[in-house]
Amino acid sequence: MFTDINIDKRYRSNKNNIPCDFMIPMLMNATKYKRAVGYFSTSSLVNLSVGLAEMAKRGGHIEVVCSPKLSQEDLEAINYGYKAREKAFIEALDISLTNPVDEFEEERLNMVATLVAQGSLKFKLAFMERDTGINVYHEKIAVAYDENGNRISFTGSMNESENGLMNNFESIVVFCDWKSEDQKQYIDEVEADFELLWKDNTEKVRVIEFPQIIIEKLLKFQKTQVDYDIEQKQFGADLKSLIKKKFVTMPSGISLMAYQKEAILKWREQEYIGIYDMATGTGKTYTALGSIEYLAKELENQIAVFILCPYVHLVGQWEEDVLAWGGKPIIAHSQSPDKQWEQHLIDSYKRFKTIKKPFVCITTNDTYTGDRLQSIIQNIKADMNVLLIVDEAHNVGAQKISRFLNENIKYRLALSATIERYQDKKGTEIIFKYFKEKCIEYSLNKAIEEGKALCNYEYHVIYSFLSPQELDRYNRITKELKNYMKYDNGKAKYTKAAQVKLFERKRILAGAKDKVGLLKEAMGAYRNEKHILVYCGATNMFDEDTETNEKQILKVSRMLETELGMDVHKFTAEENAEQRVTIKKCFEKGMYQVLTAIKCLDEGVNIPNIQTAFILSSSQNPKEFIQRRGRLLRKAKGKDRAVIYDFVTLPRPFGSIHYGDFETDKSIVIGEMIRIKEFSEVALNKAEGLNIIDEIQAAYGVSIDLEFEIEKRKEEEFDE
Repeated sequence: MFTDINIDKRYRSNKNNIPCDFMIPMLMNATKYKRAVGYFSTSSLVNLSVGLAEMAKRGGHIEVVCSPKLSQEDLEAINYGYKAREKAFIEALDISLTNPVDEFEEERLNMVATLVAQGSLKFKLAFMERDTGINVYHEKIAVAYDENGNRISFTGSMNESENGLMNNFESIVVFCDWKSEDQKQYIDEVEADFELLWKDNTEKVRVIEFPQIIIEKLLKFQKTQVDYDIEQKQFGADLKSLIKKKFVTMPSGISLMAYQKEAILKWREQEYIGIYDMATGTGKTYTALGSIEYLAKELENQIAVFILCPYVHLVGQWEEDVLAWGGKPIIAHSQSPDKQWEQHLIDSYKRFKTIKKPFVCITTNDTYTGDRLQSIIQNIKADMNVLLIVDEAHNVGAQKISRFLNENIKYRLALSATIERYQDKKGTEIIFKYFKEKCIEYSLNKAIEEGKALCNYEYHVIYSFLSPQELDRYNRITKELKNYMKYDNGKAKYTKAAQVKLFERKRILAGAKDKVGLLKEAMGAYRNEKHILVYCGATNMFDEDTETNEKQILKVSRMLETELGMDVHKFTAEENAEQRVTIKKCFEKGMYQVLTAIKCLDEGVNIPNIQTAFILSSSQNPKEFIQRRGRLLRKAKGKDRAVIYDFVTLPRPFGSIHYGDFETDKSIVIGEMIRIKEFSEVALNKAEGLNIIDEIQAAYGVSIDLEFEIEKRKEEEFDE
């Protein structure tokens, strides 16, 4: 269909290869073609057939009005009555039909002759009622239809002759009736003019049937078969590569949900600047791709798009999606398989500046802030049609990235499930200042409730307790942490050194040594199941057998394989993009029962087939655990719900709690209760989680206002 290809408003020889950029794509998608053009000749027939192979296979219909090229002697003889007009026409047409000069001309004349024999191609002759040799019929108009009735019309200097199509300096203007009412009205007028011409009802011009004797001579070029691959053979490439597809086009079988369409319309209302605050798994990427398509259509594809991702693996996922939507992105980062990406980006940027040719560049935060890419970004002017899409946009509130948010970029879109930065008000303000208002706020709770993007889930707590040695280390680090804290008007602020201590404490909680045994016990019921995720911490565990430290993920994977006999594969940042694709496919098919994973699942990775998750290492940062949960709730075939086992790490067993321990333990206990509350709120078994919170509070003899504690933690800030 015409709406599936990129059609510019104007084509000119200094910028375009008119046959390849326009004529071939148009005719390949046409079912009917009406053309009024200049002189009839072998070269005009050959060039008229460029693009007709696909149309011929579908039984398309072509009507052509052309004129004979009469000599001055013929004109004088006709005007003085020495020669009949019909005889002069036949002689001129006969002379214009010459033998083909090569195999391509031979095959194209065969195609034309076959179409004529089938009745699919019809010619008529046009001439001036009083032809002086100066006032010749020289009109150049066209109307083409596709299978859905969409119409294209073009007009300009181009003839269907060898010079007209290939050699002359030509220009044409193109109209599409689906783009505007004005263009539709113009095509209505052009088509009406053609119909009057075809029926010989146009003043000053006569139109007659084509001489049968010339038709018969033309039919001599017909062979037994038509080579429908002539386009590919002549142009030396897959013809599809000659067709300029729409810049970014939604694939067939895909449709956006109502809330996604509403977000795009709101983005338009905000002059294409805004934030999509959408829960993980609710289709941020597809909404963004739909936004690119929408804006590109408004700008007639004269647009450059930069997509910014925090991690390399997210670049790979965006690349897959952009390719599926018909784009060919430039992948710009240090690990890009395109080793010439910098030069390709420079070339694309130059073409965009000069002839408005669109492009997409997908890059990482690190590469975006580097000199190579900034040398282009810094040259962007405010009047240029450039769109910046930032995935996981909470990351760009950090000072080291935010200073590269170019104010000259006209169109902006931020994507995040947690746009507010945790314990960083200044960073959050920077994001909202640059990307302005939210266009949509689609929470995880709403997504689960509506059941369109995410499934329901059960939430179960498995208690894990620190050993005395682990608790001692945790408390020692807590004391050291206090030495690195700053306070501003009573508000806690974590310095760089304090953040290091926080990370050390977090690793102790993540690597609590009793977790592997607890996992083995809980996994016993799932030994014969599949589509299981075990989320490990980026930490080491002490192996008493070898008296060495070992990565938790390796220890867990070995236990599952050797002690439970399960098929396991790890999924981490160590696997490259190609390996991750293979792992995901094998997991989907059940060849791997269990994936053991760490950090790379926090942002962007899509593995919807996960049905059961064991979270050994969780976070007290809502941004992280909210995103993590959303990834587990993506819908998949045969998945009506997910089951989540959360290893809640507490300082000491309930029976070992003494009066006063809460003051020592509260940083751990409150953080874990906040997460339990968040996970339980919309779980199918909500009461179970709330009872766990009550049990913990009862064990410590306290009653905690968790909403107050949540707001209090938001007030804490981190130094950049």
